[in-house]
Amino acid sequence: MIKTPGTYIDVNINTQRSGLLSNTQKVLFITQDNADLSTPKAIYDTATADKMFGENSEAGRMLKAAIQTFQTVGVECLGKRQTTVPQLS
Repeated sequence: MIKTPGTYIDVNINTQRSGLLSNTQKVLFITQDNADLSTPKAIYDTATADKMFGENSEAGRMLKAAIQTFQTVGVECLGKRQTTVPQLS
């Protein structure tokens, strides 16, 4: 980042080499993990995923694979909602 009084310029070094616009990738994972979420939540690391969805969660494993494939990917996860099924007598 180059800073001069009154002027702030950001240089994206990833696109500088090719001259192309940034290629932002966003992924939504809908998992079988039990989580009571009504909207997708952004997760950035496996520790957060395990905290939200449980230890060694499917969301955490999917996030790890997505980051290994594309480091700057934006990931949101949504787990299935826990529901109770009424028992028939």
